[in-house]
Amino acid sequence: MSVKNLITVIKANSFFPKHSWWVFSICLIITSFTYDYQDVLFRPTQSIHQWRQCDCLSITMNYYQDNNPFLQPSVHYLGADGTGKTISECPLIYYSVASLWKVFGHHEFIYRMLVLLIYFIGLFSVFKLFENKLKDSIWAMICSLLLFTSPTLVYYANNFLMDIPALSLAMVGLYFFFRFEQSGSNKFLYWSALFYTIAGLLKVSALLSFAAIIGLFALELVNVTLRSDRKVFHQPLKQAAVFAGVLLIQYAWYSYASFYNAQFNSGNFLIGILPIWEMDSSAIQTTLSAIGDHMQWSYFRLETQILLLLTFSFIIVFFKRANKAALYLTLIASAGFCAYVVLFFNPLKDHDYYTVNLFILVPIVLLTFFDVLKTQFSSSFSSIILKVLAIAFLIHNVDFARRRMIGRYNPDGWTNANYTHNLRAFTEIEPYLEAIGVRPNERVISLSDDHINTSLYLMNHKGWTNYGIYNDMTRLQEKIDQGAKYLFISDTTTYAIPGIESFTSNKVGQYKNIDIYAL
Repeated sequence: MSVKNLITVIKANSFFPKHSWWVFSICLIITSFTYDYQDVLFRPTQSIHQWRQCDCLSITMNYYQDNNPFLQPSVHYLGADGTGKTISECPLIYYSVASLWKVFGHHEFIYRMLVLLIYFIGLFSVFKLFENKLKDSIWAMICSLLLFTSPTLVYYANNFLMDIPALSLAMVGLYFFFRFEQSGSNKFLYWSALFYTIAGLLKVSALLSFAAIIGLFALELVNVTLRSDRKVFHQPLKQAAVFAGVLLIQYAWYSYASFYNAQFNSGNFLIGILPIWEMDSSAIQTTLSAIGDHMQWSYFRLETQILLLLTFSFIIVFFKRANKAALYLTLIASAGFCAYVVLFFNPLKDHDYYTVNLFILVPIVLLTFFDVLKTQFSSSFSSIILKVLAIAFLIHNVDFARRRMIGRYNPDGWTNANYTHNLRAFTEIEPYLEAIGVRPNERVISLSDDHINTSLYLMNHKGWTNYGIYNDMTRLQEKIDQGAKYLFISDTTTYAIPGIESFTSNKVGQYKNIDIYAL
């Protein structure tokens, strides 16, 4: 067979939906091994933002061991009132994992595996969306696998935060919306609304693309044409009720969360915004510098971000040739992207996970781009050379994410050194504490820990950290008055705190780097 004939055969068979799912699954598995997921899956919580990981795990652990009611979550950090009751996102995942732990035992890998499975479902939904729209299985795989090459997504996909499940369910919701847009069947809109509802309950930022869909609905109400053959929203009253239902459920949940926190312990988790206009010019400049660093190392390869910007520019240039529903969805979602950055500009300095749900814009932009490419530049769309180059580029992105994963889990790197040298001992200390008479239900103070739950969760003891004490010995005494029996110091710099010597006269034990004092 000649090269020309071979190319013809490949072009004619680039759409193979009956078999593409297992090819895509194999690609996911191979890529997962590339990222060393088989090892990370069984590692204790560690590395960057371990504090937020432990917040999630603490809520789950309290469901598991205390049998908390679903609507009454709590954490190891007992807070101002000594109950530990606090809430952020809807605890659907936390409660589900706790239920699994009750069957299989407390194993963090079960939590990691569930989050990863949900992410794979989200990626598979994006893959099927592209395959259905483009009728090209190869481009569908390339575009969806690109979302598995962002160091940020790769890291949190095998982790404990709710941002990845929220993004993943939004991907499923987007898939069903386009099924609705193509077929006109309301059942797909109902499925879309269901997944967006759950996504928003996990992280309200996951509703970015849902808000863009509502924007499409509003445009069609004012007679903007989205399809040439019919209206997309052909039953506006019924479909408006669906949208309103999703929003009302979100409002009800976050109102309850605010009420619950106000009743018990507020301030542990953000329910609100951290906008740019509340920052001074120096803080804005520092954050911009940090975002630039994240762009180089965390979001995608810099070349990939440039390429995505070029595809967006391509859409703007050829907007008259684009599918109108996809075009307006892209533009509205892009505006939502910018609005989110403004509203949550402050945490973008240190908290890369705040950007996770912004990645929904990637498949939206790529879908619109490839739709224009297919309909207006078909020879480029079907070009074997372009696909080979895209696959090579994808592999380079995978390698970039692989190297970043190695960096994040480097035991002596800046992201993991604190765990290695100060916190890891807490994961092993429970038997020792029992041996020296520290009972599981006795309250403790972990003064070297500036975070809410990290060391408390790792040793599974309730109490307080320096998060609520702030090196103030008067506050420390208040926690003793609330029942704290032991003081833990895991970093020698803590001994430099003025007045600490008044509380360190009765040393009852030492485990590795952790000194233990009876109060």
